Amino acid sequence: MAQRLATNYANAYFTMNEEELDQFVTLFATEHITVDVKICDNGDRDIILTDKHGEIQLSFHRTGNRYSCESSYLIKDLHLANAMRKAMKAFKGHGIVHRIYDSFTVVYHYDEGSVVSIQEVSGDEEVTIFENTAPNIARELENLFQQTGSEQEIEWIRQETDKWLDLRNWSQRVAPEKVTSIDQRLAELSRRLFILEA
Repeated sequence: MAQRLATNYANAYFTMNEEELDQFVTLFATEHITVDVKICDNGDRDIILTDKHGEIQLSFHRTGNRYSCESSYLIKDLHLANAMRKAMKAFKGHGIVHRIYDSFTVVYHYDEGSVVSIQEVSGDEEVTIFENTAPNIARELENLFQQTGSEQEIEWIRQETDKWLDLRNWSQRVAPEKVTSIDQRLAELSRRLFILEA
């Protein structure tokens, strides 16, 4: 079995509220990874993860009641790489992750915490291992089902809209091909909000 040499988060993006950011920090602490949090004067937060190979700094910028982090970093420690994979899933991260082996690299594309495609790259050759083009409708329906009233659903839609607007800003720089689908999602949320507030 090939041994992973490193995990390169070529581009990773998270957006979350303060409670989720606290849970993000707790996840790494629970995994026995040294975590330091620095709170800046403007409310931004620097999360510093330390392993035997050094430290990784994740800067979360505050906008209103939300925090967003866009960064890239190389992880050589397998334990920290596994914890970051859990965080990517739990906090619905977006990004491109390269798992680097001796003679090949496996590239994972994450969208909303789910792996949407996997490619194996070896030299000039790229082979698609997995691709999921179907939207995760079941998860969205479950989220809506769990809302117990229109006021709570309105609040949920506002939070979702903030998250998708953050993602749109990020996508314009990193993945412009996703802007159209993000705009469609924002339009759906806007229509639903209009119906609920009518």
